[in-house]
Amino acid sequence: MSKSRYIAKFGILLALACTLQFLEGMIPLPLPLGVKAGFSSMVIMYLLLYMGFADAMTAAVLKSGFVFITRGPSAFCMSVCGGILSVLAMALIVKLSRRSEKGMGLIPLSVTGGIFHNLGQLAAAAVISGSLWTASYIPVLVIAGIISGIVTGTILGLILPKTEKSAHERSV
Repeated sequence: MSKSRYIAKFGILLALACTLQFLEGMIPLPLPLGVKAGFSSMVIMYLLLYMGFADAMTAAVLKSGFVFITRGPSAFCMSVCGGILSVLAMALIVKLSRRSEKGMGLIPLSVTGGIFHNLGQLAAAAVISGSLWTASYIPVLVIAGIISGIVTGTILGLILPKTEKSAHERSV
């Protein structure tokens, strides 16, 4: 892939991640405080699987910059901590699964990312608030990470075959 094509692809994916995150924040869902579906994580997973660790981490951090602009410094801290921890955990899972013959599916990868993103956000919230009482929210956020991971992993699993088919058709 040429450098300009790579930059364009990365830019489009980053814009998609930011757009999904922004739109998700506008949809009123009856969820506990701080719980989101995490649709933008599908883009981060795609980047991790198809473009590599550095691109996924860069996009997670840049997406957090967008959070800073749209929601402020506290939300930025929670977003960047969650994003970095999530990408690190998913990268470890990808590395370990590539060593095994079975590999690992998108849903376990997504669930791992969802749980670790929430734990990273909770750690940031503990630092910001200066209270360890935030740890009492761990069960809620772990369950939310599992559910959102299943949903986003399933959706990504349905979308990927379409994107791969489309990419193959363009290259032929």
